[in-house]
Amino acid sequence: MKEIDISLNDCLTNEPMNRTYNIIHGNSHYFTKRVFNFRSFMKTVQSIIRNRRIIMDTMKSKRISYDFSERIMLAVTAVNGCRICEWAHTKMAIESGCTDEEIKNILDLDFIGLKKEEITALAFAQHFAESKENPSKTAVINLVKEYGNQKAVDIINHCRMITIGNLMGNTIDAFNSRINGIQVVDGSFFFEFLVYLFGGLPLKLMSSKMA
Repeated sequence: MKEIDISLNDCLTNEPMNRTYNIIHGNSHYFTKRVFNFRSFMKTVQSIIRNRRIIMDTMKSKRISYDFSERIMLAVTAVNGCRICEWAHTKMAIESGCTDEEIKNILDLDFIGLKKEEITALAFAQHFAESKENPSKTAVINLVKEYGNQKAVDIINHCRMITIGNLMGNTIDAFNSRINGIQVVDGSFFFEFLVYLFGGLPLKLMSSKMA
């Protein structure tokens, strides 16, 4: 399966890959994935601080099994298009017992054939990402009806946390795209540089040691 065979070094290369979601207008290339800038990052940090107890409870409770958690995070990642998160969580999903077919279907946002008791959560995860963390009231109500209030909160928290990882990864990817002359939509060069310096370079060094 192509997605599983991608290495971490491939994700950190300066060469744009098929899943970069670049678009072309005339003779110009644009990087259109969601990324962080200073303002959106600080807003996210403030949200984490406000909700830290609820988030910590979710992480400690294990009400969401490891393999279920990985499937939720892959569904969000499939929408946000983070190559680094896709690589990492594909590996973790395999280690948790997910099959290649399950992973491929989730990355294709095709939930038919997956566990029936998880489909509502995976569809919500897709909607959560597509709505940019602003799911509809109906979607939240359906989630609570299916899983109960506490587990629904856990699912939402998993969606929130992987979204942060996705946007950080996309910010690293945005800096790589700038190096290749691709314009970044709604990005910040200085913030992208800082994230690349403290996140991208250490990952690149780690990937070279793994090679």
